[in-house]
Amino acid sequence: MNKKVKMLINVLPVFLVPLILERQKFKKHPDVQKTVATSKTVAKQTGRAATQVKTSVANHSQQLKSRIKAKKVRHDYKKAVKQAEAEQRAMHPDNVHARGNELAKQNSKNVKKLDKKLQKAIDKRHKAEEKAQAHRQKVMKKEMARMQKHAKQVGFVPSTIDPDVEAHGEKLAKQNKKGINKMDKKLQKAIAKRHKIEDKMREKRQKVMKKQLHALKKQEATKTPKDTTQSKHDTQRIKTLSDRHDTKDTTYRNDQIHNESPDL
Repeated sequence: MNKKVKMLINVLPVFLVPLILERQKFKKHPDVQKTVATSKTVAKQTGRAATQVKTSVANHSQQLKSRIKAKKVRHDYKKAVKQAEAEQRAMHPDNVHARGNELAKQNSKNVKKLDKKLQKAIDKRHKAEEKAQAHRQKVMKKEMARMQKHAKQVGFVPSTIDPDVEAHGEKLAKQNKKGINKMDKKLQKAIAKRHKIEDKMREKRQKVMKKQLHALKKQEATKTPKDTTQSKHDTQRIKTLSDRHDTKDTTYRNDQIHNESPDL
């Protein structure tokens, strides 16, 4: 081991010393020094350029952010101004009056639609009642025909009717007639009651409309044109709401009366 170490100590300088000397000569060479100086200069310039680019990018992004914020603020301001102008135009007396007329037309259309629906429901109910009555009559005719056929098959002769059976049959016929008359009276009462309720609701609506028109005329006579236009709009709105409520109430009452009416 010691021999190897001694050999290395003696041999290594023979190889290392020339290499070190050559390296020093290479460093001192003018071309090498120029290349090293050029590389240092390029590195410094590259660092400066990177710093400048970074600074310019940061400044540009900051300017862009501020510009976007300013545009957003301007856009929000214009939007708020447009909304305020639209509200002012909407509150103008002419526009309020026009909008009131449009609402009145729309409400009248809705009332007509509801009236048509109510009329259709009434017609449908009448058709169902007529159909049920026709079905009952048809069934009764079939039963009578079946009974007559059965009487012929068993040899039943009308002249040989037992007086007790005939009396019992007349009694049953009278009872059935009384029952039919009672049910007819109940039905007529229910129909009359329903008609009275409808008439009362119609009269109530007419009274409310007359009161509203009377109040509207008073307000038109006492207030300024601007207040008059606003009161017209409010009165039309109250009137349409009351009409809707009355229409719904009438429909509900009619359906309730129809459900409570006896079936024949």
